[in-house]
Amino acid sequence: MKITFCGGAKEVGASCYLINVDNKNILLDCGIRMKAGKDSLPDFRRIQELGGVDAIVISHAHLDHTGSLPIVSREYPNALIYMTHATKDLIRVLLYDSLKIMNNNEAEIPIYAEVHVQNMLSKIVCYSPQYPIQIFKDKNIRITFYNAGHIAGAALIYVQGDEGTLLYTGDISAVDQQTVTGASLPKLRPDVMIMESTYGDKLHSNRQIEEDRLIEKVRQVIEKDGKILIPAFALGRAQEIILILKRAINKNQLPKFKIYVDGMVKDINRVYKLNPNYLKKNLAKKIFKGNEIFYDENVIAVKDKDVREEIANSKDGLCVISSSGMLNGGPSLWYAEKFAGDERNFIAITGYQDEEAPGREILELIDCEEKERKIHFNDRSIPLKCGIGKYGLSAHGDKGELLGIIHKVMPRKLFLVHGEQSIIESFSRDINKEIRTQVFVPTNGDEYDISFRNPRKQLEINKGIQSLMRNDELTEDNIKVLWKHVYEAKGTNIGWLVEELIFIWSGKKAFSEENIVRFREVLNESKYFEPNSRKLFLYHPVSEEELTEDDGIMEMNEMLNLVDEIFPNEAGLYKKGARYEEKIVLLNFNFPQKAKEKYREEIKGVEDKTGWKVEINKDCNQGAAEELLYSLLPSNINIDKFSYHRDKGYFLISLDGEIKDVNELQKKFQNITGIKLMLGLEKTVAEDINLKKVNKENMMEQNKAFQTIDKEFEAKEHKIYKKSKKEIKGIPYIELSFISPQIGEKYKGIIESLEEKTGWNITIANNPNQNEIIKIIKNIFRQKEMILKKNPSIHVKEGLVKIKLSCDVLEEDKKEIIKAVKEQTGFDLILI
Repeated sequence: MKITFCGGAKEVGASCYLINVDNKNILLDCGIRMKAGKDSLPDFRRIQELGGVDAIVISHAHLDHTGSLPIVSREYPNALIYMTHATKDLIRVLLYDSLKIMNNNEAEIPIYAEVHVQNMLSKIVCYSPQYPIQIFKDKNIRITFYNAGHIAGAALIYVQGDEGTLLYTGDISAVDQQTVTGASLPKLRPDVMIMESTYGDKLHSNRQIEEDRLIEKVRQVIEKDGKILIPAFALGRAQEIILILKRAINKNQLPKFKIYVDGMVKDINRVYKLNPNYLKKNLAKKIFKGNEIFYDENVIAVKDKDVREEIANSKDGLCVISSSGMLNGGPSLWYAEKFAGDERNFIAITGYQDEEAPGREILELIDCEEKERKIHFNDRSIPLKCGIGKYGLSAHGDKGELLGIIHKVMPRKLFLVHGEQSIIESFSRDINKEIRTQVFVPTNGDEYDISFRNPRKQLEINKGIQSLMRNDELTEDNIKVLWKHVYEAKGTNIGWLVEELIFIWSGKKAFSEENIVRFREVLNESKYFEPNSRKLFLYHPVSEEELTEDDGIMEMNEMLNLVDEIFPNEAGLYKKGARYEEKIVLLNFNFPQKAKEKYREEIKGVEDKTGWKVEINKDCNQGAAEELLYSLLPSNINIDKFSYHRDKGYFLISLDGEIKDVNELQKKFQNITGIKLMLGLEKTVAEDINLKKVNKENMMEQNKAFQTIDKEFEAKEHKIYKKSKKEIKGIPYIELSFISPQIGEKYKGIIESLEEKTGWNITIANNPNQNEIIKIIKNIFRQKEMILKKNPSIHVKEGLVKIKLSCDVLEEDKKEIIKAVKEQTGFDLILI
């Protein structure tokens, strides 16, 4: 196997990698450099010298990965180009837009013409993710796409040949976004991996926090009748921002206001809607029903220059989402000039900014004094009086995600690309410290001749089902035949690619793109199959029970998505589930007593719209109640004791200081939670603590007793988080707080010995330290290079922690994690 780096090494742009496997030249991506003043093209001369191109495989549609395709296809017209269906539709939009820009620039000689784009598009062959593609008749070389997150249609590329295997990540993100799910990577065993490293030196901010920051800034600007410009990459980022703001309006986080969408964003929105199977399931469901996903009465597409002038002159607060994301062209540059001079306005930067882009210049002005701020557009210098800010909504994996991917696949050789030189070199050093693999940092023009004596054997998945050998087309009238055949053979758990279902139906392995599109349309509209909730290109047969449901009952996932839309954030809905057979939706609110009263109409709305009955939790969320109490207390007051007495219907607390108005605190707490708050009543509720009578003369002085306890535990595995002096019925005692009472019980013998030494009764606190438990569990997962997307769910009464995994975890790792959690926290861990 040979690899030649023709572009994209130690840079972001012109991604282009030529690999030679089994004497066939395969080009992975063929992009352009977006930086002005630099040669925009990869090193095509070297490709020519190495014998040209036999096939081209594209990871995703962004121009830094596809912008040179018309040129290379013109030179090698016999090379077919492989990609996903969504990528082809997006490339068509991007390349025709590039043609328009080149033709409008009189000072620039176009690097290709429309005829070259048309010819290139005719060479494209599309396949769904996870379908192995035999790209040469005379060679045992297969290509498989896997979902990469990032944008719609983005794919990791897996190359298998007799000389070895290679995984190319393209641009990848493991985190779910508003439009697409995070990367889904099976248990591959590549000999070689080429990995993007854009943010190999950074850990991203929590995405939800960044979205909330952006929403809050939009609210502030709108409330003072300002205008906020969000320059965004037309492909990917703009769609994310539209959905973030739409959802915030629907959940009453933002008032209703006008959001204008301009530039190429409009064309990309249209293409996204045409490819529902590459989007998240809640969006796909809406599209299948003929609903709009981006536009509504608040979100409006800008049709002409007159509307732009109306926006600029409007007296109302509004938002503009427009290309380009770096402010180096497109309508966003025009809006920035109009908005810059008004201090009520704001420019929000949400993506990567090239060193020479106006967007980077704006970011560098964030910390400057306002009177000194100026921005340069073309040859003009404009005072920048409006507010500016940066919001982290990256669609690239950060350092933690990238390390996690490397740990999962463990390639023999790893090549780092698609990142600035300093970042890649720093990332490579970090990898070398902890992962046993050979790491390479190539430069453009470098060639590597790689030989494996024993290429790794790859896992093969054989679903084993006979074909129906039908000659007729699949239609709404006969799809039940396909459903019955697949359902009886394999049940509902296996997801099937369109290509696999075509083979099962007809026995044919060769089919046209039109054939795939027609087949998919029938599947999408049929009640017999439904897309996988995270991989919408996979179809599951619907169970017989679901097919016999009444038409008035909404599908479960659609119902749960509607619940999210109905209840605002302040409702405190922290968990939802369902008892499917009974058609009951389970809603868990932080404070259920108050939720039943305050959201009576919303609860009834769920039942009326979905046909499901609503069942609400009985007990409140103790952690949320404690957080609320801290928010109501003065900052200098801490909670000494906090316990929930369900049977008596109140919280019991004691504080380490005094507050002026206890009644006001109790009133506020009960108004929000619906539960009473009782202070200083330990003597009446703690009678279940079994205390021995003590001789106070034989009791060690309190501070000395505390010191004795500390000394006894200083070398122990677990620490005491808190020591408190308490009293019941005139008998004083010391309460020790461990991370959990289960851990405390481990030291029962030591505690009994300390009672003898000190003369004190010593007890173990009943309440676990939930924050510390969460912190420890996150650290355990971090050591395994796994990042939890959601906090663990702690069940105090059962001594359990539940975690919903978002990725595959090896059984060996699961056992180690469960054991570590038990040893460090005393709680049992359940991985879902």
